[in-house]
Amino acid sequence: MIKLIASDLDGTMLDDGKNLPENFAEVLNGLKDRKIRFAVSSGRSYCSLKKQFCDYVDDLIFICDNGAYVCDRGKTVSASVMPAAAVKNIVRFCTAQGLGLLLCGKKGTWHNARDGGTLEEIRKYYINEQYLEDLSAFDDEIFKVAVYEAEGIENGAYPKLRERYGDFFNVQLSGERWVDIMNIGITKGHALHDMQNRLGVDYGETMSFGDYLNDIEMLENSYYSFSMENSHSLVKKAANFSTGSNNDNSVMKEIIKLCINN
Repeated sequence: MIKLIASDLDGTMLDDGKNLPENFAEVLNGLKDRKIRFAVSSGRSYCSLKKQFCDYVDDLIFICDNGAYVCDRGKTVSASVMPAAAVKNIVRFCTAQGLGLLLCGKKGTWHNARDGGTLEEIRKYYINEQYLEDLSAFDDEIFKVAVYEAEGIENGAYPKLRERYGDFFNVQLSGERWVDIMNIGITKGHALHDMQNRLGVDYGETMSFGDYLNDIEMLENSYYSFSMENSHSLVKKAANFSTGSNNDNSVMKEIIKLCINN
């Protein structure tokens, strides 16, 4: 019996317009009736997720910033703060490389972007973004550094970032234009595993959905792991099952089939 479900958002549960499924509230109520917990698992920060899911905060688990910050029913479960000196080093390196940067912290999401294209990309994912001219002057607890490269980062800055910081941090490809840097050991999968222990749920009682590389550890921590039709090829290899695209409400369809109508 499935007792815990975790789903990525962008490219997974949300359609390409970043919309929640129309039947999300109905499905969530069905899960509540069956005492099945639901975790929103995203690279986005808590402020953004809390706003998007404002009507459901008291019911949901939030695995934020790829697992660096976790809340359950509005209460903080865990937080992994990066060393300030290391964040400043990453800021200097990325600035010299001409890369876009976001510092995701407790007080807000900090950037110094000015061009319209970068700002538009940031605002797809981060609602609480705040401008800071000198990012090395941040005054916040930083959970994650998100690095942006407009031309595509997997074959661009990603190898350089892994070479420079991979021995000290988790350098995770999280999208076609995004790399996320967190403390070692911080992943969606680690956060899901901690939540399994907290709730007394095992691998065979867990369901998960994802589409990109930062979802792989999460999928590996659940038997009912689904890759999306639009997933990265490595995600499809990691998942035990597959489903349709994010634009076909596929996550809700699988949950209804396996958890509500079963």
